[in-house]
Amino acid sequence: MNQEIKSTTSSETTVWDVLHLSGSPHIPSSLKVPHAWLLLGPTGSGKRATALAMAAAFTCPDLPGVGCGVCSTCTRIISGRHPDLHLIAPEGQVISVDAIRVGVIPEAARSPFEGRRKVFVIEEAERMHPSAQNALLKTLEEPPEGTIIILVCDREDELLETVSSRCRVVHFQRVPCEAIQAILEAEAAETPVARLAARIADGDINRARAFALEPEAQSRHRSFAGVPARLTSSLEALDAAAEIVTEAATAVKGRSEAQKQEVVDLAVALGEGRGTASARASLAKRHKRELRRLENEVLNEALWTIGSWYRDVLAARRSAPDAIANLDLKADVVRWAAASEPDDGLLVAAIHRCAVTPGALARNANPSLAIEAALVDLARLAPPPPESPTMD
Repeated sequence: MNQEIKSTTSSETTVWDVLHLSGSPHIPSSLKVPHAWLLLGPTGSGKRATALAMAAAFTCPDLPGVGCGVCSTCTRIISGRHPDLHLIAPEGQVISVDAIRVGVIPEAARSPFEGRRKVFVIEEAERMHPSAQNALLKTLEEPPEGTIIILVCDREDELLETVSSRCRVVHFQRVPCEAIQAILEAEAAETPVARLAARIADGDINRARAFALEPEAQSRHRSFAGVPARLTSSLEALDAAAEIVTEAATAVKGRSEAQKQEVVDLAVALGEGRGTASARASLAKRHKRELRRLENEVLNEALWTIGSWYRDVLAARRSAPDAIANLDLKADVVRWAAASEPDDGLLVAAIHRCAVTPGALARNANPSLAIEAALVDLARLAPPPPESPTMD
């Protein structure tokens, strides 16, 4: 994960323990806290969880500078429900200049609602439009007292140098497979599930955690991993695409139900008094973003899983069993690998097709049409070999 992270506490439980992170990234406990941070590293390397832990550390009343992880402030920040925590994320392809001018700059000038600080976490900061980045510069340079901004970024080259130079940079790395397995076991996942989750995650702790700890994710994985064996025709491809889109819709519906409770919790925390409209509007916007993001995450999960199947077949053909991710389907992978068709070139083309489709989804392509087109292409490129087993 983060190569700079070092433990800052003694034996008492902290927010870093609660989130199974190895320690805080040099967060000063004094009042001289850097006001702008850039958490930089690949997807799934723990940046978002660290940003939330940092927000808790900055605002925790019981363990300032560290975060106890159990008080009301810490638990609400971890769940993203604290009025002094502002989560900014792309709506569509970019974070627009209006999102910064409306959602960050004026909010940063206001006093914290509850505590001594307010924290803005800008996710996928590299997707800020250049005009949005320029609009943010003054706030980064001279933030209002008590305001801290954390940029979470996968690709530093997409950020203006004037932005990154104003931040304290913390570098993250992909999480090793063994470390992911240990984290999941610490979070009560059974060892076989944790091992499989770590293998299929490819260094992405978020993907691994979702698989290991959510039965729905495991069910989706089994369904998605069975798609390649079903792609015998365009009609079968369309049926499989419809099921994938339905899985995404089901996940969105479940999250929407959970969001209703968040609205209730916010009303209890804030009451109906004056000055709460901004917090309610912010929650509504976040909920909308979450639902759209979740839909894309499930669709991308399907494409990732299907692509990993084709990669596993290539690995098996090269006698590299340790590179096979889908350990639970290894026997089926080996049977595919023993067949002459689809050949290696077609498998590579199928992997590429799975890899480029998420980009179309990020550009607001119609989800159903994008998935249908991808699976029809896969049925043409890499249909299952004759007499290959059908996976449930």
